[in-house]
Amino acid sequence: MILTLSGFPQRVVSMAPALTEIVFALGKGDALVGVTKFCDYPPEAKKIRTIGGLLDVNMEALLALAPELILTYPEHYTKVKFLRSRAVVLVVQHQTLADLFASIFAIGNALHAEPRAQKLVSAMQNELNSIAARTAGRNKMRTLIIAGRNADELKNMYIIGKNDFLNDLLEIAGGVNAYQGEINYPNISMETVIFLDPDVILEISAHHEGIGDEKIFAMWRPFKMLQAVRNRQIKIIKQSFWLRPGSRVGRIAGELAKIFAQTDAVKKP
Repeated sequence: MILTLSGFPQRVVSMAPALTEIVFALGKGDALVGVTKFCDYPPEAKKIRTIGGLLDVNMEALLALAPELILTYPEHYTKVKFLRSRAVVLVVQHQTLADLFASIFAIGNALHAEPRAQKLVSAMQNELNSIAARTAGRNKMRTLIIAGRNADELKNMYIIGKNDFLNDLLEIAGGVNAYQGEINYPNISMETVIFLDPDVILEISAHHEGIGDEKIFAMWRPFKMLQAVRNRQIKIIKQSFWLRPGSRVGRIAGELAKIFAQTDAVKKP
């Protein structure tokens, strides 16, 4: 038996930080009884009982919470699908900006917060449209977004392809993905980086993996044949919300626009 919601869910569990942020942005944070150990925004989220991480869910803790609604992503669904006879399991997509907006509407519907969801999505779209209008006509900064690699060397680099919310945001902010292939998250070599020769390189995972700034810069410094290295446009992203397709994507686009404006100024003679 698969349950469906008939009333207002009073006990909600979120299985991802971005989902937690969306629930709070919809004004329903008080319904959350369980979150992951990575859910740290807004600050109130840190006061909610945790159910472990994304890969090490504490099923005993989750069951003890007796949730009515569980919010999750497709990659985590197998861990909680057995609970469909006890709770509503809402699976939402999160890869692109379109997925994000659809997920907000779906969560808003489940939480009986449809007007708030519409208002939130409209505000987010207006913010992104404003940034796009300000950056229209600028030189497009060719950008490489590194989402993971070996900790001690520039090998096995996983980059963001075109089918990702970060790619959507960099295009809104006046950039373009240096990688134009069809693979969503390709694993590339240093030879490929040299071939692509991006204007900007964004390291979005290294800081969160505990790699120090100087070590990151030292790895890149020898490759002065790269425009991004010569112009000192290796950017280390330290804010965790860059990794989350949530309500703060406008801030990401705004910061990208600043980075691209700086890069354009450096490139001009």
